[in-house]
Amino acid sequence: MPRTRRPGTIMATVFGQPFRVVSVRAICALLLVAIVRPAAAQAPDETPRGGLAERVSVGGEVTAGYGSKDPGFFNYATYAYDPMRNVRVVVDTSVRLSRQIEVLGQLRTDGLSHARLTALYVRVRPWRARQIDLQAGRVPTTFGLFGRSGYGADNPLVGRPLPYGYLTSLRRDALPATAADLIRMRGRGWLASFPRGNLTPDRGLPIVDPDSWDTGLQARVVRGKTEWTGALTQGSLGSPRVSDDNDGRALASRLVVRATPALTLGASASRGAFLSRSLADTLGSSARVESFRQTATAVDAQMASGRWQVRGEVMRSTWTLPSATDPALNSGVHALAGWLEGRVRVLPGVDVAARTERLAFSDLATATGAQPWESPVSRVEAGIVASPQRHVRLKFAAQRNRRPLGGRVRHDTLLAAQLGVWF
Repeated sequence: MPRTRRPGTIMATVFGQPFRVVSVRAICALLLVAIVRPAAAQAPDETPRGGLAERVSVGGEVTAGYGSKDPGFFNYATYAYDPMRNVRVVVDTSVRLSRQIEVLGQLRTDGLSHARLTALYVRVRPWRARQIDLQAGRVPTTFGLFGRSGYGADNPLVGRPLPYGYLTSLRRDALPATAADLIRMRGRGWLASFPRGNLTPDRGLPIVDPDSWDTGLQARVVRGKTEWTGALTQGSLGSPRVSDDNDGRALASRLVVRATPALTLGASASRGAFLSRSLADTLGSSARVESFRQTATAVDAQMASGRWQVRGEVMRSTWTLPSATDPALNSGVHALAGWLEGRVRVLPGVDVAARTERLAFSDLATATGAQPWESPVSRVEAGIVASPQRHVRLKFAAQRNRRPLGGRVRHDTLLAAQLGVWF
């Protein structure tokens, strides 16, 4: 039975367990206090002194968007909301315990109906003279150009790039028995079902889940123009976890090189088990769930010159699948994604932005010939960004989606507006 709640109450999920945490009125009061009296952040080498207010830094963002309904579920997200039609409140908190130890957390709510503790980790800086951070807990995403902060201030448009949220039909708790089962679900990632494992229709997995951070250990090293980040965590790129559910571990790494003040290059890699141990009985003794992994690589670039900013990324992901009943699944399934985004300042405080994207999938052998296991998707989005004040941003965007081989809706055009406030 679903858990009941009183009107105006937000349910929080902390370490996988839901409970009543705070009312919407209380969150609004917290935001008001944060805006009126923001705490000043401590410098990295400054010894915290005084009371709690001098050790605590609070910030965040409120974004509210409204637009066309998305009957094709092209923007449907892991937590069952549409980023084009969503109210998101994010509160970030930092507590400096000493000159070298800091505790950071993030509380997020979508639609003002469900709050999640999306980040909680300890950061240790062992050497003051070196830029080295060690982090433990629910840590920021290591992989990709868009993974850490692509929703609000860092995103000139309302939608997100396809690899960061578009749901494929693959699931962590259910499996296709044959290639035909997988092809039958093309374009149905918002509600996919398979004959092995959990038979209840549910959401599939994206390539990268930007709404959740994984739990584990992370290290970041900066030296000159080079920055490297590595992580050992519980889940996988498309299914981050708070608690382990398959006895596997994920490794992720990202290298960033600031070649010139105007050009930054990046490369990312990730490998982790993505199937749930609930499938162990389904697989039998012939295979272990941690043997089936998602492996992804990506390269990206950012360039700025005068009024222009351009960035883009190419990403490839592979999922290995049990193939005991269909040899066509032996080599796993693959996805290739690419996006290119440009932004130009046309007037003081007014930008024009556009993004073109493509998500393609590998073929599987079937009785009727080779077919993509998932329908390819293409998207073009363009919009205007106005910043009447430094911490206020208003966006207007139009998005065109096309998915020729699957789903109840093969193409649609969406319009959206979004107001963002950062503090």
